[in-house]
Amino acid sequence: MNEKHFILGGDIKKSLTEGYRFDIKSLFKDAFVITKKNYLPLAIASFLTISLLVLAYVYIFNSFGEDETTVQMVLNYAVTLLVAPPLLTALQMMGIHHSIGLKTKANDIFNHFNLILKLSLATMIVSLISNTVSMVLTAVLGNIGLQLSIVALLYLNMVFCLVNPLIAEKKLTPLMAVRFSFKIVNKNIIQFTFIYFLLMLLFFVAAIPSGLGLFFFVPFYFNFMGIIYRQVCGVSVVAIERPAGADHDSNNHSGGFDA
Repeated sequence: MNEKHFILGGDIKKSLTEGYRFDIKSLFKDAFVITKKNYLPLAIASFLTISLLVLAYVYIFNSFGEDETTVQMVLNYAVTLLVAPPLLTALQMMGIHHSIGLKTKANDIFNHFNLILKLSLATMIVSLISNTVSMVLTAVLGNIGLQLSIVALLYLNMVFCLVNPLIAEKKLTPLMAVRFSFKIVNKNIIQFTFIYFLLMLLFFVAAIPSGLGLFFFVPFYFNFMGIIYRQVCGVSVVAIERPAGADHDSNNHSGGFDA
C-alpha cells in the first residue's frame, strides 16, 4: 500500500508572494452545485452547532442573576473560547473537504477538539486585535470613531477568515495563521470585499422569509469559503494506492484518497 502526498487547488506560497484572482461567477456556481450535492451533513452539522451554542448561552444567561455577572462573563468566555472555535472550525473543514470531492458526516463537528488550545489562542488573538482597534478608534474619534469601528470590525472579520482552517489543515501556529490570513486576504482585498458584500446581501435575502432561507445559506456559505480556501491555499491530500483485489469499504477499489 503506497501513499502519495500532493496539493489540490492553489499554492499558499504563491498566493502570499504573487497574489491570486477569483472567477466570482464560477465561485458561486460551484458552491451552489457542491451544496446541493452535500447538503444534508453540513446542514445538520450547522444546525447542531448553532443549537449547542445558543442553548449554552441561554442557559448561562438564565441560570445566573444580576449579582453573579462575573460568573456569567467567565462562562460566556469559556463557551466563546473553548467550545465555539472547534465547532466552527469543523464546519469550515467540512466545506473544504466538500470542495475537493470528499464526503463528510454530521458528527464531524466534533473532530477538531484536539486543537482546542491552538484554536482558542487564535480566537483570543483575533479578539484582542479587534477590541483594541475598536477602543482606540472610539477613544480618539468619539462618535465617528464608533461608526468607523464597525467598518473596522467587518474588515478584521474578513481578513482573519482563514485563520482556523490554516491551523486545522496546514498545522500552523495561531500567530502564523493570523499573520498568513491577514496577508493572503489583503493580497486581493478588492475582490474579497466584493465577495463579502455579496455574501452579506445573500444572508439578508435568506433571512427575509422568516429565516427559512438560512437553512440553505449557512451550508452554502461554508462550502463557498471551502472553495475559496482550496483555490487560495490548496488542500493537502494523501492518495492511497491499494493492491488490486484489496478490500475497501466492502468494495474492490484499487485506490482512494484522504485529506
